Amino acid sequence: MNKITLLTFIIGSFGFAQSTVDFEAGGAGADWNWIVDNNGSNPALEILSNPNTSGVNTSATAAKFTATTGGEPWALTYSDNIGSFTFTEDNSIVKMMVLKTVATSVAIKFEDSNNQSSYKQIEVTNTVTNGDWEELTFDFSTGIGDTYNRMVIIPDFLARSEDHVVFFDQITFNSGGIVDNYNLEDIDFETSGFGSAWVWTTDNNDSDPVLEVVANPNASGVNTTATSAKFTSLSGGAAWALTFTDNVGTFTFTAENSTVTIMVLKTVVSNVGLKFEGPNPDGGAGVIFKEILVPNTVTNGEWELLSFDFSSEIGKTYDRLVVIPDFLERTQDNINYFDQISFGNGTLGLDNVIADAFTMFPNPANDVLSFSGFSNNRLDIAIHNILGKQVLQKSDVQRDVDISSLSPGLYLVTMTSGQNVSTKKLLVN
Repeated sequence: MNKITLLTFIIGSFGFAQSTVDFEAGGAGADWNWIVDNNGSNPALEILSNPNTSGVNTSATAAKFTATTGGEPWALTYSDNIGSFTFTEDNSIVKMMVLKTVATSVAIKFEDSNNQSSYKQIEVTNTVTNGDWEELTFDFSTGIGDTYNRMVIIPDFLARSEDHVVFFDQITFNSGGIVDNYNLEDIDFETSGFGSAWVWTTDNNDSDPVLEVVANPNASGVNTTATSAKFTSLSGGAAWALTFTDNVGTFTFTAENSTVTIMVLKTVVSNVGLKFEGPNPDGGAGVIFKEILVPNTVTNGEWELLSFDFSSEIGKTYDRLVVIPDFLERTQDNINYFDQISFGNGTLGLDNVIADAFTMFPNPANDVLSFSGFSNNRLDIAIHNILGKQVLQKSDVQRDVDISSLSPGLYLVTMTSGQNVSTKKLLVN
């Protein structure tokens, strides 16, 4: 999963040890070779006097980048003078000062210049446009253990109708990056679980409001967790407005984890997309990806469990999870909640005591569902469909349960033994 082995820090050939890229004479950055690309006529990066030394950035000089109308949204500048280095917990929080006149995404990207399919890119949107400097923070903790030798700055990630002048300065490398010991467990957005503290980037959603972690709006049904994710699909956003995280780490789909489920609570019927991205396995440019769309059917304020079959991807490796909660051309803002992203046949983030005591098999099942590992414990089960309706209940189960009355589909099996309760997913063929 996440790379948690910290490699030895390597100082680049130019003596730069991830201090501060300050563009000052005698400092780092001013005498570096900066290449501009995808920017129309590619005007050179300029090192000029700081246009505003009265605020949070009092340095004498700064970098000036003119994003041209003829350039791509991803018009960029890069330098290899940073030298070869490895991200660790001590340097993976990267900060940069920007001075901009419009609010757009700013991206910092690190690459291996010898293999451009090996990279890590983080995007953050500036909010200050009044001529003051603003410090942006880019969390590269999911890249801990990875080695790069090129730094890329995309100062104005936007399709432009006029030239935009952007200043940037004071690129620093800070400690504080932490890698979750994540192993495709449930992404439940709980304080003590996974998801809530992860870096989620919003894109293609107009002003790209951040993903919020809020109180569960309906904890009385099939999803009783305390918190969930809230995504507002803006009317001005693209149909595929999305949020993504790299905290899922590097993983390979197997037969045991390729059925991915997600709880959603929505007010309109539209496709929900789950997409996984990963580096090109052949070492070429670009990424590989797999996207599946499944429509929700419930719009009455209750949670619904959606299932996504990624069995076609078994053996393939990915390192980014993308959620598209409302794949729709919108005329108004739509509020969507999602929660409990689960892989394979694991528990749904509930009590694991009973999950360790009992085994449920086979899964998928046809006519009979069996349980083992009873010892002296009594087991009661209840089976619900994905809408939360109970379709079968059995008390004091001895071993086998007849499920021939169930239609093919995905179900939730709640097992109760004394005070312990656990819920597992069941696929009926």
